[in-house]
Amino acid sequence: MLDNFQKVIEILVKIYVFYGFLCLLKEKKIINIDNLINESSYQKDQNFSCFQTQYKILALYFPLNYSNNNHCLEKNNEVNINISLIEKQINLAKSHGIFGFGVNCNLLFFIENDDIISNIFSIFSKHNFPFFLILSYDLNYVNERQSPLLYSETESKILTEKIQNYFKSEIYIKFKGKPILGISNFPSIKSDFIRDIRKYENENNKVNSFILSITKSKQNTTKEFDCYIEFPFQNIDFNKAINQKYFYNSYNYDLFKNETDLLKPISNFFIINGCQPEKFYILFKKFLNLTIQENNSFVLFNAWNNYQENLYLEPDEEFGFSYLNFFSKAIFNLNHDEIYNLSLLNNNCKIAVQVHIFYEDLIEYIINKTNNIPIKFDLYITITSSHIYDNLENYINSYSKCTNYEILIVENRGRDVLPFLNQMKNKLNRYKYICHMHSKKTEKNPETGFLWRNYLFNNLLGETQTVSEILYDFENNEKLGFIFPEAFYRIVYHLPLLFKETKAWMNFLFKKLFPNYQMGSLLNFPAGNMFWAKSSAIFQIFEYNFTEYFPQEDSQTENTIMHAIERIWLYLVKINGFYYKIIFKYF
Repeated sequence: MLDNFQKVIEILVKIYVFYGFLCLLKEKKIINIDNLINESSYQKDQNFSCFQTQYKILALYFPLNYSNNNHCLEKNNEVNINISLIEKQINLAKSHGIFGFGVNCNLLFFIENDDIISNIFSIFSKHNFPFFLILSYDLNYVNERQSPLLYSETESKILTEKIQNYFKSEIYIKFKGKPILGISNFPSIKSDFIRDIRKYENENNKVNSFILSITKSKQNTTKEFDCYIEFPFQNIDFNKAINQKYFYNSYNYDLFKNETDLLKPISNFFIINGCQPEKFYILFKKFLNLTIQENNSFVLFNAWNNYQENLYLEPDEEFGFSYLNFFSKAIFNLNHDEIYNLSLLNNNCKIAVQVHIFYEDLIEYIINKTNNIPIKFDLYITITSSHIYDNLENYINSYSKCTNYEILIVENRGRDVLPFLNQMKNKLNRYKYICHMHSKKTEKNPETGFLWRNYLFNNLLGETQTVSEILYDFENNEKLGFIFPEAFYRIVYHLPLLFKETKAWMNFLFKKLFPNYQMGSLLNFPAGNMFWAKSSAIFQIFEYNFTEYFPQEDSQTENTIMHAIERIWLYLVKINGFYYKIIFKYF
């Protein structure tokens, strides 16, 4: 009896194990879109001493990093004044085209350490390297020494006399004939402090300084300043915003305005994700062009070695001299681009451009942008109103460089997504590459819509060279399947919410297209739904008829199948064995 019972138990265990094995076989495979191509590069130092530039680039410089900030690298934390290190930094900066340093000194440190400060500036004089003084206020430094902030009229006189001694140097940097005095991160009492300096200068026939406020909030400025530069806050947590790291690193620099623009914001700053040396080069070069257009004397760059806030140009272990080299190429107007040979691709028409045009006023803009494609392409257009057909066709016949074109009138349903799927359903396999665009506007926020549309078009079709680079990347990497611009900076904060509200529809698409797969937790997608792709990387979604699931147009902002399709492209790319690339060319 006992033996029989044991046999029954053994049989039940085997059945249970076999059932568990079957469950494992049926378990869905989790797909994460972790197939991003990372093109970060390490470079050795390049010497640019033989080149000349019309720009006067000033970089914020910290001769002493005394903060114990957690994210400050210990090996870079200059806790002692190192004469040989300062000399090395000056020579490196000079060889890369930097005109001078804005030397940041804590106010109390400046008052208490005459010998050290004198030694620092004697090095600048020795190497004939221009500088100006920035006095900062660091609460940690004050608390460590249990020192009060000095700001009485008497103490201001003593401080002003010390400052005036440095103004006498032939290499001290002047703006409009006045020596620049930077004031950074001062508390609310700074108004009295600055007023006392002004009073002492006037009463004692001293040199009148050009007082520049370097602040993180324009509310901290007063009329006592000549002008101010607003740098962004450094403590924004972007890890919660999207599954990429966001940086200001080395992007923040501002311009001295004309005297007529005193106490106005110097320039807006941008938050850039995916920090890369080439992207930095592109952005910096555009701002340098702005400098020339506005006839500004200086560009102030934040910073040469601000390790405390992770803002620095100095070489590091990850990138080496890449940022510094690209920095110099920008200011000396040197081109780093390759020659893009696309002759083989041009033998046959392998490119389709599909555009949904809802707004008639954008016809010329869109057709002109597609003309930047340097090789043969076919143009497919969907419209929702028959009355714009003739205008569109006439403009294409007169100005478009496309080889062939098709105009299809569709129902105003599914925004740009459903027209795209239906028009290319039986045509996608004719082409190697597909570019999808549309006449995007944001009616609730027209300014953002305008900037966002231009940003997407410029990054994907902005210039002939832009398109050449994209196609060259595709042709030289058989596993690259999808290219799109990084998320526009004004909509970054909204991305996590967009994913959350659309997840149910994304799961629905997965059940239809890939029943054996399950979405992972990673989020990334071409926000705005404009991109370049290899047809073989995204073909499945064109093989299924989703028309019945698209709602009638009702100004929906989220939670529809069309929004889900926008967020699912990269999952198709991953499942089909391709990689994707995020680009940045223009604002």
